[in-house]
Amino acid sequence: MDKTNSTNEFCINLIKNNISTNGIVSAEIQTNGRGRYGNKWVSKKGNIFLSFYKKIRLQRDIIKYQYKVLKIVKNFLIKKGLKEQNIQIKDPNDILINNKKVCGILVESYKNNKSLFVIAGIGLNLASSPNLKKYKTTFLNKYLKKKVNKLDFLEFIKKNFNKL
Repeated sequence: MDKTNSTNEFCINLIKNNISTNGIVSAEIQTNGRGRYGNKWVSKKGNIFLSFYKKIRLQRDIIKYQYKVLKIVKNFLIKKGLKEQNIQIKDPNDILINNKKVCGILVESYKNNKSLFVIAGIGLNLASSPNLKKYKTTFLNKYLKKKVNKLDFLEFIKKNFNKL
């Protein structure tokens, strides 16, 4: 889609309206992206904003998804040519390259009727990064000889989503 306030919120609306029990949502522009504890995720155009959702059985599975998503993103970075020693997972939900934040994830649960869902949002700085006072940021294509496009990442997520 072109524009949404938040890909996670969009997924919640799909669940509320019983559209489907799983799926992936991606947006070119996200106007109200968020992180943990209501923190704002600065969504610069050209970067990746996507969320996926799926029906699950147990609340305790939510934390497992958080680490699985971090691992999937880290594997993507390695596959694209980054050295593993330059990538750090900063618990509980960030990925750093050379100690600078490149990716944040937000994993949430949502209950609709008697069904439980996990929603995992991924914000990946692909083409640019915001200038923040709280911490240093970076973007993926700065480190790669062959630039990654959004479709590469989306295909990788789709392939791995089915394995979750």
